[in-house]
Amino acid sequence: MIEVMAIKRVSGGRAIGTILALAATFAAACACAPSGKGPAGTAAAPDVDGAAVLALAAELAGPDYSGRALGSPGGALAAELLAERLRGAGYSVVFREFPERVPVNAGNAALETVAPDGARRSFAWREDFREIARGGYEGGRAEGPLFVVSDPEAPFPRGSILLVPGRLHDPEDDASYAARGAAGLVGELVGTDPARRPLWAGQAPGALVEPLAGFVKLGISAEAFDLLSASPPGTRALIESPLRFVDVTGRNVVATRDGDGGGPAPRLLICAHYDHVGTDPDGSYFPGALDNASGAAMAVALGEALALALPDADLAILLTDGEEVNLSGASAFARAPDFPIAGISALNLDMLGSRADMELSVYSLGDSAGSKLARSLVAALEAAGFRAAHEAPVLNLDHGPLSRAGAGAASITEYDTADYHTKRDLPSGLSDVELDRLGDALAAWALAEIAGR
Repeated sequence: MIEVMAIKRVSGGRAIGTILALAATFAAACACAPSGKGPAGTAAAPDVDGAAVLALAAELAGPDYSGRALGSPGGALAAELLAERLRGAGYSVVFREFPERVPVNAGNAALETVAPDGARRSFAWREDFREIARGGYEGGRAEGPLFVVSDPEAPFPRGSILLVPGRLHDPEDDASYAARGAAGLVGELVGTDPARRPLWAGQAPGALVEPLAGFVKLGISAEAFDLLSASPPGTRALIESPLRFVDVTGRNVVATRDGDGGGPAPRLLICAHYDHVGTDPDGSYFPGALDNASGAAMAVALGEALALALPDADLAILLTDGEEVNLSGASAFARAPDFPIAGISALNLDMLGSRADMELSVYSLGDSAGSKLARSLVAALEAAGFRAAHEAPVLNLDHGPLSRAGAGAASITEYDTADYHTKRDLPSGLSDVELDRLGDALAAWALAEIAGR
């Protein structure tokens, strides 16, 4: 899920072996799937095995994929893995590429102060402070007198490093600060923490960020903010951000199954983003198990289940790249879809199977078609014993571009923020039991949706 790089090269050998192992696991899980008809003549939903979904999510969250950043070798390897699984279920799979400009951590990171008496204080990267992508300012080094901002319009000495409390930290003020001669900004983080890695720079979906220079930004914890704001008058600050913007190529995985032989014209599109936020300069990676290895794995499992249950139906699975940057993949697909999407239903899966006992959120833009789909999902989830609620308008998930292109689109998510966008988002945070129950409920709902009931 998008939040308001040095990539190490990896070998595909382990991943390809895992493809075969996971395929065998799923085949065994589906061997006992019912092949008859359910109520009112609809096909009976095959069992979606939560353990198999978790196994695929764990693979995607592993070291071979290095955080699955858009344009990275790990991201490309993830796309190949998912495509191979869907081909094995009888889908025709193509890769659709699109351009994107992404923030990577390619420089050094530092936050230090020097008091008038020469006393130095250093802060820790990913513990006390982090980069800020919002605003599109590239990183670098800046040094100057520390100035605590109490009013965004108040004057300050040129060359200052501004210390901005969270209640006053608005990216819209950055241009004014830079124009008035600030060298950089250290902003208090609110509702997040330095362990998280953000990628969205604030541009509109489908647009490339225009990088800005000459103004260095960092975000700091509340505790670090309190220490800095208590610095004696005359304290100087040195800040350095590793953030740079680079041009890369994203890759969507588009899988279709022409069940009736007349060309793919699906009634339902199941989608999920497979990208995450990559690595840090030291090579450590962000696993992204919940966000969104879980959703991508569930989309594949549902695609496999529906292919078994509905061999004569037209089916479609979309696995998007670049969601974390700017909903890039969904926007690219919506601009040039492989099949007509106006009027179809689009189910987006983002962050599923958390071990936390949470209500499922069903998001839409609040439009008529999206809201109708969301209500049907809430009813199906509640009938399966889940707590669920529809929220709208929600803009920052992949249902947005699809809905604006004419689909009735909604997202299902368990927005568990405990480990969101941190290196703690590991497969151990996922529940195979939760994934099993949810997969069965979604498979039954999808069969009814495709049947038009």
